[in-house]
Amino acid sequence: NIVIRNLLPEVEDFRHTIAVAKIWRVFTQASGVDFFGPIPFAKYTEIEENPPYMSVQDNYNQFFTELEEAIGMLDQKSTNTIFVNSNSDLLYANNVAKWRAFANSLRLRYALRLSEVDVEKCKAEAKKAIESGVMTDRNGSAYLPPKANGDWGQDYNYTMFQITWGGAINMTQTFEKLVTNIGGAAFPEDIFNERNKDKTPLSKIHPAKVDLRATEMFDPAFDTGDWKGITYGLPTAEYTATLAKSCAEMGFLYKNGAPYKSRPYDVMLFEEVCFLKAEAMERGFIAGDAKTEYEKGVRASFTTWGLAAVVDDYLKSNEKNLAGTSANYDDYQDPAGGTGNTRLEKIITQKYIAAFPDV
Repeated sequence: NIVIRNLLPEVEDFRHTIAVAKIWRVFTQASGVDFFGPIPFAKYTEIEENPPYMSVQDNYNQFFTELEEAIGMLDQKSTNTIFVNSNSDLLYANNVAKWRAFANSLRLRYALRLSEVDVEKCKAEAKKAIESGVMTDRNGSAYLPPKANGDWGQDYNYTMFQITWGGAINMTQTFEKLVTNIGGAAFPEDIFNERNKDKTPLSKIHPAKVDLRATEMFDPAFDTGDWKGITYGLPTAEYTATLAKSCAEMGFLYKNGAPYKSRPYDVMLFEEVCFLKAEAMERGFIAGDAKTEYEKGVRASFTTWGLAAVVDDYLKSNEKNLAGTSANYDDYQDPAGGTGNTRLEKIITQKYIAAFPDV
């Protein structure tokens, strides 16, 4: 807010800087609204000591307004670059086109969150976002690198929590349910717990088949080598270190044998945009082929996890997870016939898996 307020008198010179500040202001505010519901959204045009609470609806309406304003400002010329030094732009290094696509992609994200609340608003904002131009490939994905300079608390948070502080961050039973059996790939027997100095090998407790992204995301348990989920939301008295060390834990926190302290945070990935488009198309909100976007999203996610070579077999598989959902878009049930394997459920399942761990 301070940045925008101070630069507004010189808008001709700092149009792109103000636009980026507006986009980031919306992104951070939306994170709070989606977690907590109605919260204050202070104006940037004036100093408010105690800004009033705004409803979720009013917050979202403001998001769309400010994103449209920001996109419009990025479309115009500016005397100066976004930042004096491109190194100061941690997301896109002063790339205006990428910031513009990010803003439209956020607009699409927030539009689809209204899909069962305000259908007409959802349709209108989704259409504007698509027509204006969202991310078109993985090069547009937004990543935020941590400082990772050795100071306390500056490393990638999950690396800091699980490795530096030594507390397992476990896979939940819900996640295990979604990744078990889907895709039909045999569970890899050669994985182990990298955090344990003894490299705890995989035990016999694991699914026979699994979405292979999940074994990149989670290692076998620290103590037992079991690959299983923990019950989500356990009371503090029941959540013990012994229990945590007997369930699968985050397994992508090492790089080249060392703790991956500089792993960038996923702010928004191209695969999410594909699934958002697929959802909007499947719901009939925008024109297009939902299957094409769905498969594009799955392919992007498998590439993110280094598994592009096995994605074709995955997309052909009719093997279902424990919720009854398969990966093959053409293997589906009509919503009138029940739930578990509708096309919309496939899209949302894949969007959920692909959003791990940061989004």
